[in-house]
Amino acid sequence: MLSGLRQGIVKAVRQPLVQFLVLGTVFYGLYAWRGGSSAGEPDKVIVVTAAEVSRLDAAWRARWNRAPTQEELTGIVRDYVQEIALYRHAMAMGLDQNDAVVRRMLGRKLLGLAQNLLEFSLAPTDQDLRTYFDENVERYQPPDLITITTLFIDPDKRGDETLEDAEAILDTLRSLGRPSEGVGAHGDPFMLQSYYPQKSQAEIARLFGQGFAGPVFDLTPGEWHGPVLSGYGVHLVYVHQLVESAAPDFADVQERVKQDWMDVTRRELQDKYVKDVIASYEVVFEDLPDEAPDQGAEAELEPAE
Repeated sequence: MLSGLRQGIVKAVRQPLVQFLVLGTVFYGLYAWRGGSSAGEPDKVIVVTAAEVSRLDAAWRARWNRAPTQEELTGIVRDYVQEIALYRHAMAMGLDQNDAVVRRMLGRKLLGLAQNLLEFSLAPTDQDLRTYFDENVERYQPPDLITITTLFIDPDKRGDETLEDAEAILDTLRSLGRPSEGVGAHGDPFMLQSYYPQKSQAEIARLFGQGFAGPVFDLTPGEWHGPVLSGYGVHLVYVHQLVESAAPDFADVQERVKQDWMDVTRRELQDKYVKDVIASYEVVFEDLPDEAPDQGAEAELEPAE
């Protein structure tokens, strides 16, 4: 199999493609112009190991869900050889220098490698997790849940009389007490429902906005209240029940705590790694304008997000 593969690659490489010759001439001219051997000679030996062929074959199978033909495998390896050859020549010619895109890509690759290596150190003890839980207990607090009925008073329909009408309707509703069927007839048509059982503040905010949800959770249960404003207009609100959540139990959220601890620790270790890398260099500022910070500013360098 490998013998046929080698023959296919050699045959493909030896094809006299004029376009590649012209392009090669241009690149070699640029290489010579930059100083020839001073830019560095690329390694002239490209070794295609059986392990690399197996990796390329496995990648093909994963993508296409079938084994490559001999011709396809030859093409895959030919592309690999071309990629390595062009990469080495580009690096030898210094084409990676002064290229912001290449710098960012290599920087991200280095950070990715560092993060993979850091994963081995992320093994929290039970005490680590309990300490993190105690310091961030509010993050794991279940939300309070409220059950409400709302009645809409439409400003577009009532105009300047909206708030006066709302106060009058509120007096009527308070005299009636707990909402019953047909209570909606006292208000105006509304695009959303009127009854919301067991909703968190975040859920109410998604429906009516935080300017409505915040005040509603401060209302006394068992009464009609209002007017309460939202982006839709004016509402009268009856609070059926407000259930305050119990303190979280560590055992119930241990997996979340572990994942959060690992995320935070990973970021801290990565930030420390970046700062250590920066600290290994001397940063010199040249030709700065008069209003620029002094050269001590390098001490304030922070890792980029």
